[in-house]
Amino acid sequence: MLISDLLDWLAGYRDAACPAEYAAEICNTVMKNGIDSRGMRRCGDGMLRFSMTDSEYGKLIRLLPEEVVVTERRHGLPYLVYRYRKRIGIPVGLVIFAVLVKLSTLYVWDITVSGNERLSDEEIISSLGDLGFGIGTKIPSVDFYSICHRLVLENDGISWVSVNMIGTTARVEVIELRAKEDINDDGNGTPTNLVAACDGKIVRVETASGRTEVRAGESVKKGQLLVNGVLEIGKEGERGYLPVRSRARVYAETEVRLEAVIPFETVEKTFTGRKNLSKSINFFGKTIKLKENSGILPDGCDIIEDKRRLVLFEGGRLTGGIALPVSIVTGYCEEYRTENVILTEDEALMRAEREMTDMFSSVLSGAEILSVSSEHFAADGEMHLVRTVVCIMNIAEEVPIGISRGSERQ
Repeated sequence: MLISDLLDWLAGYRDAACPAEYAAEICNTVMKNGIDSRGMRRCGDGMLRFSMTDSEYGKLIRLLPEEVVVTERRHGLPYLVYRYRKRIGIPVGLVIFAVLVKLSTLYVWDITVSGNERLSDEEIISSLGDLGFGIGTKIPSVDFYSICHRLVLENDGISWVSVNMIGTTARVEVIELRAKEDINDDGNGTPTNLVAACDGKIVRVETASGRTEVRAGESVKKGQLLVNGVLEIGKEGERGYLPVRSRARVYAETEVRLEAVIPFETVEKTFTGRKNLSKSINFFGKTIKLKENSGILPDGCDIIEDKRRLVLFEGGRLTGGIALPVSIVTGYCEEYRTENVILTEDEALMRAEREMTDMFSSVLSGAEILSVSSEHFAADGEMHLVRTVVCIMNIAEEVPIGISRGSERQ
């Protein structure tokens, strides 16, 4: 779609319309004669509107009365050239533009990332930038093998990466390292035991490596050994021991206490309304300053940067548009002053509820909630919100063998 739309723009196309009474005739003529039209739709004013190239439009009007179809708007290079045909600067500018476009194919215009889940596109692109590869980098000068090798060595979250150039777009494919809690880990590395991170009653055990020391229905205490990383090997009389890295999920019914504390007296920002503005253009990785912040920035200010990539034909007939290696960077510095604020009990409780929501999502992620009890009270100038949660969660905690923790048994 992208290439065909670009060819249509180069050849010229138009938006056309016809009255409602001719709509059926237009549709039949287009289908019967294989005329290519796009975006055919009936609008609120009763008109049937559509777009087609000049060549297809010529076929259509030869088959219909002249008054049936009306051209509403023309688009494309031929109309642009005709409009400015008497201005000599236009063809000269087009030649310069063509030369610049040809030269620009030697540089990276865009970077896309795939295969990442935990790492964001921005983190990976930033890491590549630290290694000297980014938008505006000259393609022939890049050692892609070295870039990929160094990125893997310097980023703990990536196990494999490739960078391939498709035209002027760098396509980065990554394979991330599996999370530490991944039960399918191959078990290599430092020998470890799994111990209970808290008290609980075992519900089920899913062991991938190591020797299970507990069973469903058994109560355990914090620090108790759950999965042993020392395996017995060999025949009787010739027994030996093999230390391995324990891998398992041990689910237990347990009680978790969460507490959010909000002081009644707090310090808050109040913005004065004064702003400083800076603007710059990032062109092929080079920054050109257009406007700088005036004066000395105050101590109390928030600096916000908005970076917007320019996209050719965005929102037009070209599907998705063409991302250009040009970004407009706008920086805002908003001045503020700090004030002491006294919260009411309701306001403090509302903030505690928001904090508690964040704690729930981080501490109890993946847990099966069985029951929740809640209480709140004010004490020592603070609002306390306490929630006691009974849930089923993975309580296994990995510890290196040889380190004693609580009642852990080696």
